[in-house]
Amino acid sequence: MRIGRRKSEKSRIFYGRVVAVTVLSVVLNCVTALAAPKGGARTLFNSDCASCHGQNGTPTAVGKSLNAPDLGSTDVQKHTNTELQEIINNGKDSMPPFKGKLSDAQINSLVAYIRSFSKQPKTPH
Repeated sequence: MRIGRRKSEKSRIFYGRVVAVTVLSVVLNCVTALAAPKGGARTLFNSDCASCHGQNGTPTAVGKSLNAPDLGSTDVQKHTNTELQEIINNGKDSMPPFKGKLSDAQINSLVAYIRSFSKQPKTPH
């Protein structure tokens, strides 16, 4: 009985470690995905936004027909991050809402990416 008990205990410890490593792996993958690096935001923008707003934030022909704004314009860039998040979440005019389709982290990454389109002149150092 002692040998069987040891084997059972070793199996339980082994499978416990397997579960722990698996959970840790899933958590790390989720954290990495939520961090939404700029490349991730660019990919997201290109897949969900660029058909109207263009890859560089300037409206495409379709976007112009829908009155999509130039995302680098002062009119867009003057919005607060919260206002931009609300626009992405709820849509505006011809733009569809993305609430429920995109996570808060994805929307935040898009707001940061939209900021990169700013047409404001850079001040020299």
